[in-house]
Amino acid sequence: MGRPIPAVGLASALVQIIDCSINTLRKDHPIYQPSDPSTTPVENAAFLQDLIHNLYRLTDLIDQSELKKLHEEKSANKAAKKLSEAAQQLVKLSDLTKELTYPLIDALITAQAKGSFGDPRWSTAREALENGVWKKGDVTGTKKKFRALRREVETALLLAMRQYLDQSAESGLPVFTAEDTGRMHHWEKWQNTALDAIHANDWKHNKKKNVEEFSKQVDRLIQAEKEAHFYETVFKLLWFEELDDRVNSITKPIPGGFEFVFGEGGVQVGGILEWFGSSRGEGLYWVTGKPGSGKSTLMKHLFRNPRIFSSLEAWSGSSPGITSGFFFWAAGTELQRSTVGLLRSILYESLQDMIFGPLDQDDSILQSLFADRWNQFISYGGGLHAFTFSGLRRAFELMISDVSKKFLFMIDGLDEMDEYPNEVVDMIISATKKDNVKFCVSSRPSHMFQGAFERRPRLVVDEWTTHDIQIHIARAFNQEPKLERLRGKMDGTEEGKIVTTLTEKATGVFLWATLATSFLLLGLEEVDDFLILKDRADALPFLLDDLLPHILDKIEITDLEQVWKIHVLLERHSYPRLLPLSFALTAETPATFAADVRPLRPEEVARRIEDIRFQLTQRCKNLFAVFDTTPPRQPGQPLTLPDVEDLRVTYTHRTIRDYLLSQPELFSKIPPHASTLFASQQWANAHLWSLKTLSPHPAAPLRIWSPLSNALETSLALFTETKKFPLTYMHAALTTAIFLHLKAEAAGSDLPYFPITSNANSTPIQQALNMTSSLDLATLLNITSYVAVKAKGAERKDVRHAIEFNREMRKRWGKGGEEAWLGAGQGGVERLRVEYNRVRTDTDALLEYYGKAVKFGASKPAVEVPECV
Repeated sequence: MGRPIPAVGLASALVQIIDCSINTLRKDHPIYQPSDPSTTPVENAAFLQDLIHNLYRLTDLIDQSELKKLHEEKSANKAAKKLSEAAQQLVKLSDLTKELTYPLIDALITAQAKGSFGDPRWSTAREALENGVWKKGDVTGTKKKFRALRREVETALLLAMRQYLDQSAESGLPVFTAEDTGRMHHWEKWQNTALDAIHANDWKHNKKKNVEEFSKQVDRLIQAEKEAHFYETVFKLLWFEELDDRVNSITKPIPGGFEFVFGEGGVQVGGILEWFGSSRGEGLYWVTGKPGSGKSTLMKHLFRNPRIFSSLEAWSGSSPGITSGFFFWAAGTELQRSTVGLLRSILYESLQDMIFGPLDQDDSILQSLFADRWNQFISYGGGLHAFTFSGLRRAFELMISDVSKKFLFMIDGLDEMDEYPNEVVDMIISATKKDNVKFCVSSRPSHMFQGAFERRPRLVVDEWTTHDIQIHIARAFNQEPKLERLRGKMDGTEEGKIVTTLTEKATGVFLWATLATSFLLLGLEEVDDFLILKDRADALPFLLDDLLPHILDKIEITDLEQVWKIHVLLERHSYPRLLPLSFALTAETPATFAADVRPLRPEEVARRIEDIRFQLTQRCKNLFAVFDTTPPRQPGQPLTLPDVEDLRVTYTHRTIRDYLLSQPELFSKIPPHASTLFASQQWANAHLWSLKTLSPHPAAPLRIWSPLSNALETSLALFTETKKFPLTYMHAALTTAIFLHLKAEAAGSDLPYFPITSNANSTPIQQALNMTSSLDLATLLNITSYVAVKAKGAERKDVRHAIEFNREMRKRWGKGGEEAWLGAGQGGVERLRVEYNRVRTDTDALLEYYGKAVKFGASKPAVEVPECV
């Protein structure tokens, strides 16, 4: 079968809404409470909010259905052929369903407002409704109407599918296909089975018993729909945008590097290959070494390296093997350095491998790993909240308890995690007591990890990297064009001595070797020779903490100022993309306001990339670096240039950040700056530039919210620091966002152009009303100072629209629903969250005043507006 019949999609949405509503009104449909005694019970307001959100989600599915869109297109085109009788009936029933559902949602919202935290927990949703909201007759009468609607929907769907069968028979088109050996969409699977049953049993829509039998088929469709939505949402909640950024951005070892791991002259150093293949019960291997010695590079080199597969197969035997990993990054986002990010990542990768990989395991494994969530979901649409460390740990331990599989986890940078380190170490040690689990971990040799891992098999990286470092330094010298003119005057002895000196001073630390070598070569001048270069190499300090001040002391004042600028910008926004940082370094406020709203041309992007690379290498002596987070190229995939969105900038190594933070006097020589205000103002300009130059990514939404939220948050930071409200800036950001939104809408994009949630995992919330002005957004976000100034000069219809837009959106969001925009997934929107949660009395009163047609006799609310700029 080529594709689902349009009627199936709409009917599915309708039956889901109807079933959810009927369960809401039943006496015997209990609220599921978690079975784990350590889990907080579900409070009244929280379970009602889940139910309200689920009903809104399902009603949105009606308007998103193919049949509904087809009906709207045909209605707009008078010459178009009308829909079939069954299709028209389903469209009519969809309107009736919404007419019944919206009053139920309003009643649930009222019930939620009446209940208080700490009240006795309701056992059913019906109990909440009968708590002074609806009378018993209202409940039973509405339930009866929903049941009648379901029967009508099933009858119309049976007619539509019967007509499809009859048309196929007349045209000679194939009706049935063999069950797909791949992962066929559940609609198509169900449709094939249902059509087969209709054909075999000759079911008719006008026979009551036939409709009753067909209803059992519909029940299977709804169950499949629930499962599909739950599974999809669980994966969205596990995944996060930066999940693979760190591992992708770690540079590959030098050609031929780390061969000592795989065996030199028949001698394998560290025994790691032997450990991969061992079944002796040593489930943990520790890679350690000095900061900057190459631990992360080695871990990436080993991760899914085909050269370790034979060893792993010796361990796993006939059992299927699952490999996943996580690379902590202290310079990255909150999730990249958190244990929640660790567990989300390894669960996501492991489950993807099990379900969508060669194992082809049934999706229902998610029901068992997240049993409480699944039961909450089928109860009242709950269970789709953000993951916690304890919940993720339970799911992880359940997953590895399946002894029919072997699990290898590679975790890099344990010393870079920012929470629960003891719990993670305990989890790892406990897991590796199982014969089917291995952990290969890396960290610095700190006291904590020494105590936990010192008796385990291990490899101290810096004890074995001298040869690789010498090759690395020699290659850097060979590739330096400035040295060509010197080599003709010397026999190469002095150059070799310099390489040897640098190698010995590096003492196994790649970072020292890289910084020292590039510093020497960047400082070459026309009058220099190898003897001078040798003296400079001899003068370099041995320790990394001594090398950094040595480099900074030799930097010109103007370049040192550039180091300071990038340093303070990164401290405010530690993991920026390349283009926003470029804007932050170069943008001036007047030019930012005057800039047109248009994407950058390719040559402009290329110029900015080239400029940033020059700044970081030449002026900042490689203390900062561009990290390319592009996923690795698959075999046979053509080589392409990296997408600028995949280029990030941060400190070359966390040791550099730690040093700069510990020595603020290093920048005492540069002209004085108000560092906090500099960072705030430049990031404000950068975020507005990012918004104005936003361009749609192929096959992805136009992500308006991320740069807008950054712009608004930074403008509120400026307000805090200067006590002057940045009205001009905020208006520019809001109007740019609305312009982009309306432009995307006018283009007829099927993609969700706005709102784009702050958390990439979240499903964009459908809007009850369309946004038309900056006042809509400012009102929704409760930015009172902006509303107080702009509502005064706005047209009354725009003020009334802002009131309605805010009312409908806040009703849909409910308690806590704004976290889809202001959630912690993106971070950095704390001030926006504070504004949103302020008491709305002043904002609402102002809007009501300016929205009135006649203001005679009405007193204007007194709202203190700060000085605006």
